[in-house]
Amino acid sequence: MTALPQSRFFSYAALAWFASTRFGQLRDPQLRTQLHRQINANGIAALPVIAVLAVLTGATAVTQVTALAGQDNDLAQRLLFFGLFFELAPLLTALVVLARSSAAIASELAVMHLYDEFAALRRMGVPAADYLLLPRILGLALALPAATVCFQLIAVGSGWLAVALLQNQPLPQIAGHFLDLADPWLPLASLLKSSLMGATIAIIACHHGSSAERSPGTISTASIHAVGNGLVAVFVIDVSFALAAYFLK
Repeated sequence: MTALPQSRFFSYAALAWFASTRFGQLRDPQLRTQLHRQINANGIAALPVIAVLAVLTGATAVTQVTALAGQDNDLAQRLLFFGLFFELAPLLTALVVLARSSAAIASELAVMHLYDEFAALRRMGVPAADYLLLPRILGLALALPAATVCFQLIAVGSGWLAVALLQNQPLPQIAGHFLDLADPWLPLASLLKSSLMGATIAIIACHHGSSAERSPGTISTASIHAVGNGLVAVFVIDVSFALAAYFLK
């Protein structure tokens, strides 16, 4: 019963090692073009959804805190920085990207495998893994931190407006208090967490898509495994960073 999860874990690790040792291949203009396409498809295209979610999340978080604890500006600001900026922003952004991109990557690669496009690339002298897998992994590892920054800025701005309206305080004072609470290491940690989440989502999706059996019925199976295992991995990474922040604080 444990052999299958272990084999998947080692396959994920092998793919992660492959991606980490192939950065030099990006000197190829074709690979850079594929990388740009993946960043656009998995990051930039997701920004409208992320922006709407960020506005609602920032305003909702402050409204709920005010309703439960009263007009406590310090508590609201701590929630914005520690709860929203560091914790929820990377997690919610990763979940949006996971929902949009993981199944798409897995099914796209499964279809390519079904129609023997991997072998066709190899016959043309093109390394299939470099061309099909590497841009997707590196693209998500770069796109997710950028999308997370957008979420953080919009959510915090929405939260500031909510604090100003609900607690009748000027925005410069709210922003100044927020910056007083800010720990410069936590934004960097949140970006590192986002990059690791993005790479992990792509690695899992690429594995299940490229290793699917060559039959139409396995395309949906690859997508299901990519989303389910990616979801577990995202929460494992999130909890690990939360525990590290707690013990290092």
